[in-house]
Formats: sequence, structure tokens, C-alpha cells
Amino acid sequence: MRINPDARIIVKENECGALIVTGHEKIRSGYGNGDCLLLNLKDSFFALSDSTERYSRASRDILERLGEEVAREGVPGRKEEWLELVNRVFAVQKFQHKATFSLAAVRRNAAGASLCIINGGDSTVSVVNRSTGRVEYRTEPNMNFAGRSKGISGVKELTLKGKGYRLVMASDGLSDVARFFGKDMSDMMGSFLTREQVHHIPGKLREMIRSADVKGIAGNYDDIGIIVVDPAILASSRDPQIVMGGTNPVEEHVYQKKMRDSGSNDEWISLKDLPERTSYVNMCGIRVKA
Repeated sequence: MRINPDARIIVKENECGALIVTGHEKIRSGYGNGDCLLLNLKDSFFALSDSTERYSRASRDILERLGEEVAREGVPGRKEEWLELVNRVFAVQKFQHKATFSLAAVRRNAAGASLCIINGGDSTVSVVNRSTGRVEYRTEPNMNFAGRSKGISGVKELTLKGKGYRLVMASDGLSDVARFFGKDMSDMMGSFLTREQVHHIPGKLREMIRSADVKGIAGNYDDIGIIVVDPAILASSRDPQIVMGGTNPVEEHVYQKKMRDSGSNDEWISLKDLPERTSYVNMCGIRVKA
């Protein structure tokens, strides 16, 4: 696993990639970045949350609580156990701290992989067939926002045969990226998000957004958070859990000022070098927990 703190990118070669980008209006108005991502490769689950500008840390709060619950109680074995755990995490979210919540737990098997998917709010979890570009499954928006609802009612289990599928978890900001280029989300899923190698996607997506900014075709866009995973290739590892995003206004100001004053040095940090760079990684809104 490698981290590019300035670009807010996390990748593991051939297995997964993740990116967050702060929206234009959020930067201009001095808000935090409400999109937050959790990657836990050791236990093979991923989560995404998108909170409002009123309390952007709400997304990080719920994902960190999820990670702590799994560390304390162990990794659920069945979809019903995952739903029970998620609803415990959901139930204690403060009413003012509204946030979406999406989880995908991966279990590899001889045929390929199975996915346990839980989704609340208007972020999405999709499964795309890489051969055809077809979106085989996509969650529907609902009103089960953390901080508004005390739980999520549904859990879905999917069996994927073979290695030809890609899992995509995204905040609603990704639809803005599709709009830049005259596409809808299905087009975006079936082309760019399936044809590239999974660990190249975050960097290429970031460059697409920056190019749209430079050309003046981006306009205003929301915070963007995305996780892409090749489930059947995902291997068990000792990699630490990483939470990225969910920054408050002060944290986001420090990060954005550094980007304006010094620019991005496009430095990649490996896990073995992380102890020496922990404070810098934290400054970029990334938390690593062994």
C-alpha cells in the first residue's frame, strides 16, 4: 500500500485505489471536506461517508467508530451480523451530524468473491462488469442518513464469479465529474472506471478534474470521494486501516494553504516510511491505524 498525501490518494497495486477532492465552493467558503473514506485491507472491508458542510467531521466520526467497533468485536461473518454492527454504529450518531454511509465487505472464494453491501443516503455502491461495461448492481438513494435515522433496514449479498468485476463506492460528487464530460454515471462506470488498472484510477481521475478546472468546464462541484476495488484479486494483508477525509474547517484550511503556498510534490510514501512522515500525512487529513 502507498499513500500520496498531497494528492489525497491511496493505492494498492492491482487491488484497490481511493481518492478525495475538495469541492470548489467548500474551499472558497472555508468549509471542511465532508467526504471520508475507510480502507481496511486486513479485514477486507471498505466504507464511505459524506457529511454536510455544517459539520464535516460527522463522516470521519462514523467511520472511525465503525473501525473501532470491528476491532473490538471482530469481523462479522454473516450479512446479518454486519447489519447489526452497522446499526450499533449508526444509532449513536448525533442528530445534527447528518452523513451518508456505505459499506462493502469482501470475502474471496474459489469462484471469485462475495460482497456484503449496506448503504444509507445518496452515496452509491456499484458493481461493474469489466468485460461489458455494464453496471450489474447499484444501490438506490434512500433516506437512511446517519444523524437522521437510527438504522439501515437493508443489506445485500452478491456473489461474483470470476475476476471480471469491479466494486465502485462513490459520493454524489462523482456525478459532477461525469457532467463535466457530458456523461452520465453509467457511462463513467462503464468506460474510465473499468478500463484502467485499478491503482491508476485515482491519479487519472484527479488529473481529469484538474484538467476540467484549467479548461473552465468544471464549474462548481461537490466534494468527491471514491474507492475502487477488484474484489477477486484482493488479498489478505497486514496493511493498517486508513481513514482519509472528513476534515474540519481548520484542518482543511491548513491543507489548502500548504497546496497554495508550496504546491503538490507528488510524493509517494510507503508503509515502511510512514512512521517518519506521520505528522505530514495527518496534516493532509489522513489517519493511519495499525
